[in-house]
Amino acid sequence: MRRLTKHLLLSSAIFTALISIIIEVYFHPPPISTTIVYKSLASPSSIINDLISYFRRHHHHHHRKAACNDSKWSQLIPPHQSGAQILTVDLNGCANFSSVQKAIDAVPDYNPYRTIIIVDSGVYREKVIVWENKTNVTIQGQGCHDPTRDETDPARGYLNTSIVWNDTANSSGGTIYSASISIFAFNFVAYNISFQNTAPAASPGDVGSQAVALRIAGDQAAFYSCGFYSSQDTLLDDKGRHYFRQCFIQGSIDFIFGNALSLYEECTINSIAKEVVAGVSGCITAQKRESEAERTGFSFMNCCVTGTGRVWLGRSWGSYATVIFSKTYLPSIIVPEGWDDWNNSSNDKTIFFGEYECCGPGANYTMWPKYAKNLDYSEAVRFMDISYIDGNEWVLPPRSSDGRDPCDNQNYGELVKDY
Repeated sequence: MRRLTKHLLLSSAIFTALISIIIEVYFHPPPISTTIVYKSLASPSSIINDLISYFRRHHHHHHRKAACNDSKWSQLIPPHQSGAQILTVDLNGCANFSSVQKAIDAVPDYNPYRTIIIVDSGVYREKVIVWENKTNVTIQGQGCHDPTRDETDPARGYLNTSIVWNDTANSSGGTIYSASISIFAFNFVAYNISFQNTAPAASPGDVGSQAVALRIAGDQAAFYSCGFYSSQDTLLDDKGRHYFRQCFIQGSIDFIFGNALSLYEECTINSIAKEVVAGVSGCITAQKRESEAERTGFSFMNCCVTGTGRVWLGRSWGSYATVIFSKTYLPSIIVPEGWDDWNNSSNDKTIFFGEYECCGPGANYTMWPKYAKNLDYSEAVRFMDISYIDGNEWVLPPRSSDGRDPCDNQNYGELVKDY
């Protein structure tokens, strides 16, 4: 009985192997030598071992070659950084690393030269930290193909590549620790990638629901065509000098906050605050400048505000909070009073909130508090140039405006469509 069972198992194995040969040869005819078959006829078990070994090698080689396209990496290197060290990341085994964090860890400490980490399309579910010793790092996501333009459109590249985590202030031990990605290093740059915190959206008054998508605490950092997604406290613009160009920033409550010196140019600021009949359901900025000696503030130039809810442009987290919107489209979701002093009237003499040549139904400043100003050119000009963040000394190309005015109705429609 045992001998019969053994023969049946052996026959079944040989039959399965022969079926595998037929399927493999039919779909992927291999250059297999007949000597392999004839050599093994005297040993049925050898047939199975040889064939399994051979087809595993053939199958792996064939599919790796078909799936991997090494030339795509060179296409994503910015021309002005062609001499940099390149590291690659993807989820399919076709790159140097399968994790963004592992690629960052491989960057030489305090490197004086730039390292570009090219991240292929996909959702990278990991919490990432760029420590202080990982200087001069660029993270480059995949561009987004726009069939209407028959080209790769870098302005929407953040839609293809994203770093995602879901910590909250409660789960991580504090708001600043909830970030999906935290950056402490000098001279960091990101292109065409999104940073998301997918924790449940917070409601006004919730305790511990803050969920940061990105924390930037390194000096001289720039973000081009990047996306930032969360609800409360999306973007912790913590400290240092920073530049955001053609980015998409989404949230509900204080979703751009911190004490950095930052210029936001041609960005879309999208509120997802809850719809309410009266009162306020959200706030765009919470800036934390705390003394006259501090050189910090947020300046928004040629941006578009969109979305839902009834929101303030900003509220004073610090007693010297500084936020300026210049030539920016402000929709009807902006409440008539515009700004809030965080129920601390002692801040009213020191905070600096203002607008210059903004447009849209939310740009009506007639009901704004006295501490919020409608600026003239001489007051606004210092906030409207790259020199506000000393950018002429460190911001890499591209850094010039494309000339689109969001307050032009036709151009505004195009800007909203792009995002």
